[in-house]
Amino acid sequence: MAQCQWSVPLGVLTVFVAYASISYGVLQRVNTEVPLPYMDEVFHIPQAQHYCRGQFDVWDPKLTTPPGLYLISMVPAYILSPNLCSAEFLRTTNWILSLLLFWTIYSLIKQLRPGQSTTATAVTVLSLSLFPVSFFLHHIYYTDTASLLLVLISYSLSLSHRHLAAGIVGFLSLWLRQTNVIWIAFIGASAALRQIQQRAHIVRPSDSLFASIIQICKWAVRFDRGLLEIALLLTPYALVAVCFAVFVHVNKGIVLGDRSNHEAVLHIPQIFYFFSYVVGASAPTILPLASPKWFVRQCTAKRNLVLGLCLGIAMAICIQRYTVEHPFLLSDNRHYPFYVWKNIFRRHWIIRYALIPLYVYAAAAINRCLCKDTTSIWRLALALCTAAVLIPSPLLEFRYFTVPYFFVRLHISSRSTTRAVLLEALWFSAINAITIWVFINRPFTWISEPGQLQRFMW
Repeated sequence: MAQCQWSVPLGVLTVFVAYASISYGVLQRVNTEVPLPYMDEVFHIPQAQHYCRGQFDVWDPKLTTPPGLYLISMVPAYILSPNLCSAEFLRTTNWILSLLLFWTIYSLIKQLRPGQSTTATAVTVLSLSLFPVSFFLHHIYYTDTASLLLVLISYSLSLSHRHLAAGIVGFLSLWLRQTNVIWIAFIGASAALRQIQQRAHIVRPSDSLFASIIQICKWAVRFDRGLLEIALLLTPYALVAVCFAVFVHVNKGIVLGDRSNHEAVLHIPQIFYFFSYVVGASAPTILPLASPKWFVRQCTAKRNLVLGLCLGIAMAICIQRYTVEHPFLLSDNRHYPFYVWKNIFRRHWIIRYALIPLYVYAAAAINRCLCKDTTSIWRLALALCTAAVLIPSPLLEFRYFTVPYFFVRLHISSRSTTRAVLLEALWFSAINAITIWVFINRPFTWISEPGQLQRFMW
């Protein structure tokens, strides 16, 4: 991949200023209307405040993720004053990380699309920065922004062939979320695949999965110098995996704190939800490349029809045997997934199976949008890593889809027109305007907690 050149065009800088200004306005409005910690902030903010005061021996057992976010927030607090660790200050530190995320996305677009025009680059960066779930969480104190930032920085460093730095940042990302170990493994595997492509000139995007595997096996059995290079390249990523294995051994598990509500299960339909989620979120860029009409034409081919039927049957079995309804999903009406589950999946048992054609179409559409610029092995690795992150989780939570969504979306931008990406940015802006307005202006109360305002959020 080409190295990222950091001469920022005026158009991109203008977009950044506009984005930062609007986002800061949202932050100020949230701080004004919701001054007290809300939802998971009631755990994160007090814990960060303990760290700001140097009380590292205090830990809330309800927290399940490592203390990386609190350590990040502690740095400016120590420089300025430990007394600054208010909810507003902590949210602001998270918002600053979102500005760094904007430039990380810009760096990745420049690396992945070196020939793209300035206008297309600016619009693409803006669209990805406005992705609704992550944009919403930039303005409250959650771990998602910092976690996504470090994973994407690691990927950018890997594309620049700075694998030691990528491994170090990857290790730091584990301090935000344990499942990031899977994404660091994916980044390492992607780097190894790129090295094989560059050295042996094999595994092209047009090659089938079987042909690609055969090519790699034939190259590997030669035991030439390239294998040693790949082993050295993978060392930083392997060390991250070793560190994580040590953590799991010492901690006697992956989850910190409240393990009773975060037990691993086999929730295979999660991957089906993810497929449809990606297509629904980025419909303006995906539908022009893989429309339902295209899908119907593909299904008329006998081979594709048989494959689709087999895939549909397999999905039906997975839905029947491995659908999980987490208690949190059914008991908390403040999250949008509650309404998705209540109004769609629980309306009638047949709906879960009636959605199978949509799942098949979504999987086919994503594959089509990626197939021009990525290899079949890369797509398989992404699918396996996405499954490894999502399937063990019993809870349907849109936040968990964010990192794999970004990996998919970053790699389909070159096939989308600037007009389509601009429509996507407008689509995201509309969703953000609605969800943030509802969060701020439409609070409600529970009978069990009178006088305490509840709010809708992702």
